[in-house]
Amino acid sequence: MTAPSLTSVVSDRSDVELAAVFERVWGARGYETRVRFRGPDVHVEATGETPEGAKRDLRIWITTTGTVTADKASAFVRRCERAGIEPYVAAVGGGRVAPDAHRPGLVVLDAPAIAVEIRETGVESFVRDLAAGEGGADGGGNPDADGDGDDPVNDEADETDRLTRREALKKAGAYVAGGLVTYLAVERLSDLVQRSPKLRAAVARRAAWLDTRLPDVRLPTVEWSLPTPQPLSEESTLPNRTTAVATPANATTIPYADLRTNPETHTGTVVTYTGRVEETMERDEVRLALVAVEDDRGRLSGDVVARWPTGRFFDDDIGFRLLADERVRLWGVVAGEGSVSGGVRYPRIDVSALEKP
Repeated sequence: MTAPSLTSVVSDRSDVELAAVFERVWGARGYETRVRFRGPDVHVEATGETPEGAKRDLRIWITTTGTVTADKASAFVRRCERAGIEPYVAAVGGGRVAPDAHRPGLVVLDAPAIAVEIRETGVESFVRDLAAGEGGADGGGNPDADGDGDDPVNDEADETDRLTRREALKKAGAYVAGGLVTYLAVERLSDLVQRSPKLRAAVARRAAWLDTRLPDVRLPTVEWSLPTPQPLSEESTLPNRTTAVATPANATTIPYADLRTNPETHTGTVVTYTGRVEETMERDEVRLALVAVEDDRGRLSGDVVARWPTGRFFDDDIGFRLLADERVRLWGVVAGEGSVSGGVRYPRIDVSALEKP
């Protein structure tokens, strides 16, 4: 039977499997790699040197199911630029990059481009083994293994030589790839349990047995009476400092696409969002922050401009410093549109409370 093309093999891989592939590709180039899970998103980071000896860092955002929108791409590129990292997006399978999401400096990789890199670095056998369910289990994590069944224990001298030539870095990469394969195996086991009524019942019995042996801890109930925040006006005379963070119970999370399309229709609505601080500044006694907000799955949806009077929040009030890349949850009132530095305008939220999630 004819083997499937490498491009189709790449297209059928999951996010986590592609992370293992990119680790092997960049490891073969002598780079140190690591996988990061940012909410539901998978990133691969690589650090190494160019042929000229210059330090090089890159970050690959992998998506096989979602769409990288313009707002998400902008936030991703900004974070990478601030850290001095080259931004890449690998969109294969069901993943795609929106036509208006392409940004200067952002490298977009599709399945054919990834297949070229796999062949250039000589790791095609690892990718095909991963697709076949073997996960590159050749014992030593060697991408050039020919699968002839030789016992690696009887070839200790050759193994030592291989580690010397490959500078032990690729050996470490093999363990990381092995960890990813283990993760996939655990996910598959979880799916089997969910599909089997007998297995679910057995797990429920064990959990009930354990629950009867745990102590009963009762926590005190605290009731709060929280004020509803009001929009800020340009001549706001609100106090310059708060002594407690009030989080309104009537706040809602408007889907970002609806908020971005026409924020004026939502003016006055009490909202709450969680996201990462992209940029902060002070202007005319007002503090502004550009926040990349997340959807209910933890994926970046787009940017909002958060605004409050200078001095309203102090480090002691909110329990942390408001820095770039800080993850925050905010509550406030939609107040039309605004910008941080006179550039692109985004939905604006007049903030009444901040909290570190």
